[in-house]
Amino acid sequence: MDGYELLVQASIGVTEAGTGDDPESLLRKADIAMYAAKESGKDSFARYQPGMGADILDHAQLGAQLRQALDGGQLTVRYQPVVRLADRRIIGMEALVRWRHPERGEISPGDFIPTAERTGLIVPLGRWVLREACRQKAAWREAYGDSSPSTIGVNVSGRQLLQPGFADEVADAVHEAGLEPHHLVLEVTENAVLTGGQAFDTLHALRAFGVKIALDDFGTGQSSLRLIRTCPVHILKLDKSFVLAAATTGTQARRQAAVASAVLRIAEDLELDAVAEGIENAEHADRMAALGYRLGQGYHLVRPLPAGEIGALLAREVAPR
Repeated sequence: MDGYELLVQASIGVTEAGTGDDPESLLRKADIAMYAAKESGKDSFARYQPGMGADILDHAQLGAQLRQALDGGQLTVRYQPVVRLADRRIIGMEALVRWRHPERGEISPGDFIPTAERTGLIVPLGRWVLREACRQKAAWREAYGDSSPSTIGVNVSGRQLLQPGFADEVADAVHEAGLEPHHLVLEVTENAVLTGGQAFDTLHALRAFGVKIALDDFGTGQSSLRLIRTCPVHILKLDKSFVLAAATTGTQARRQAAVASAVLRIAEDLELDAVAEGIENAEHADRMAALGYRLGQGYHLVRPLPAGEIGALLAREVAPR
């Protein structure tokens, strides 16, 4: 076109007219098949099958609505503390995005984060959460001084780690909020780190800048031990499955408790912090403390809360007793 070569990709949905099909139902079936083709990686086609449900179309519509939510103020951030198990003092904070859909109500991150990953919206979404979290950390420090959480954690996806200039984005967010780099913890999963060599390069650049790296859901992957040798990590967050199992009884519980203890010993030997995730009741907290864990996170300790309610908790911590 006008001397330029254009490379076009397409996702195609195919359906055949059956008995009783009207134009509207045919278009809907073709639409569902097209989105199934997109789900398989784009630049392909799919033929409508009776087993294809409306959930495929729903996922596609959710992606379009998420794009609008990014611009329309429907997203918010909740904050869940990391606490010291001995005295329940708030040590750090994790930023967790929530979507207040105007029709569906609050949508779980488990429902819309995979959609954000598939559509690429995880990049602008993650950028927004990062800046919002850094701004809030600075506000708490201004209001509560040394009694404010020492760190703010933000989840980072593999796609973000592969994004050119991501390390610079992080540095800009930290500087604009007036924070020191060590105030920020970037939480990554094993799968995110294993997306490619660029992810490792980005993590090393971020560590050189001074931010902290947490390996989230630790212990669930097949490469966990290898990763802590090669990944520039500061914090291991023990996956909640070990916490849940270790607080039960029987052979499996003993094995899971042994793994949790081994993770803690590895962290201590490598001078890393260890956090027990998914503490849902007093028994979980007591069991993790008995195993030697100093830090924990979970609904039993403090559930994710709006920034204002976190502020009220911090105010109580600094109030004279």
